Amino acid sequence: MRHLLGALILLGCTRRDLISVKGSDTILPLSQAFAEAFLRERNDLLISVTGGGSGVGIAALMNGDADIAMSSRPLKLSERLKLIEQGKILVEDTIAWDVLAICVHPSNPVQKLTRTQLAAIFTGRIKNWKEVGGPDLRILPYSRESSSGTFEFFREHMLKGKDFSPEVRFIPATGMMVQSISQTPGAIGYTGVAYVTSGVKVLAVAQDGDTQYYFPARSRAELDKYPIARPLYYYYDAARAERVKPFLKFVHSAQGRRIVEKVGYVP
Repeated sequence: MRHLLGALILLGCTRRDLISVKGSDTILPLSQAFAEAFLRERNDLLISVTGGGSGVGIAALMNGDADIAMSSRPLKLSERLKLIEQGKILVEDTIAWDVLAICVHPSNPVQKLTRTQLAAIFTGRIKNWKEVGGPDLRILPYSRESSSGTFEFFREHMLKGKDFSPEVRFIPATGMMVQSISQTPGAIGYTGVAYVTSGVKVLAVAQDGDTQYYFPARSRAELDKYPIARPLYYYYDAARAERVKPFLKFVHSAQGRRIVEKVGYVP
């Protein structure tokens, strides 16, 4: 897990000057980049950024342990009901778009998959790479664990709500999953494009019934073509909006949009 940003940049700040941002590992690299650039311009605030998953961030926000929750999924009904009980009104702020990259080991000759094939792999109907044009090799699927918003998104949009296969290995952190795929010839997994490294190979993906295969989108114009795209959110308590306003203003500035592109997301 990455360390708190700004831990060494105290600049004489008191505790009340700290803005805490917690949650989605997918958004973690982007929030860290936002915070680093923001702190170079402001010496009156301190920002900490930690991951752990969308559910962790939303729970921290509800418990008063975070000012901003990073989430790669919308709020669940159970979370909305709990907020109503607490008398809190959360503001949902879309900060960028993310696309999931389907990654395999670099030695795998498979170049592309359809949504249907991906669903069959992760639900256990396809178990060997030879069934999708690859070698006679057992498929080892990797997924984020259930506290992750990326897990929720993938199950809902790719598996249509069906359960993952018992063969799926659930990994607590995105970076750990990418590393595991890079070390396992039969592996396949999904990750936000900001986590893709040279140690894995990214596959092209097609919509069902489409003959065109696409690699992860890098611009708004490409979002409609690539089948695994989703918005990324910041959530915060409306009662504390003024506290986080300077940081959010920076996030939505022209400089913030440039950071989004540089880190690998879509503004």
